[in-house]
Amino acid sequence: MDERFIFREIKKEELPLMFSLIKERIAWMDEVGIEQWNKTHYTDVYPLSYYEGHRRNGCVFVLIDTSDGAIAAAAVIKTEDDRWPENDVRAHYLHNFASDIKKKGAGSVFLSHMEAYSKSRGMDYMRLDSAVGNVPLEDYYTKRGYEPCGTCVDGLYEGILRQKAL
Repeated sequence: MDERFIFREIKKEELPLMFSLIKERIAWMDEVGIEQWNKTHYTDVYPLSYYEGHRRNGCVFVLIDTSDGAIAAAAVIKTEDDRWPENDVRAHYLHNFASDIKKKGAGSVFLSHMEAYSKSRGMDYMRLDSAVGNVPLEDYYTKRGYEPCGTCVDGLYEGILRQKAL
């Protein structure tokens, strides 16, 4: 894997930096005309306290850029997900995934590390979702081997469920 980065659990003091990264990604969505987090009151639904709760449970991970120590990507990784009708498989569920716009390729490196981590924990699948109508994101996940296998609705969010066998 790319040695420029370190994949690990987030530290408590890094949570505000992760939250800032998410806000930057929301602003970017506005700039490029993608309707997703910027149209679903994302930071109200997922406030900083949401990430703190998941951090205490060891479910928030970051990709650190070793050149500057900054968070290049971050996400919540769960072992259960109410959006999925079938929860009886060994899977990790990726949520709140954001990468730094200025660090090209960091998202793919994060996914590779996450997949390896999940496999090392005995998971058979990686599961995630992407917003209906976000064609660039749909293409991104498809190219990485995440196959569509259903849909979900969560408040204002409508998503495509995707999974990848590990």
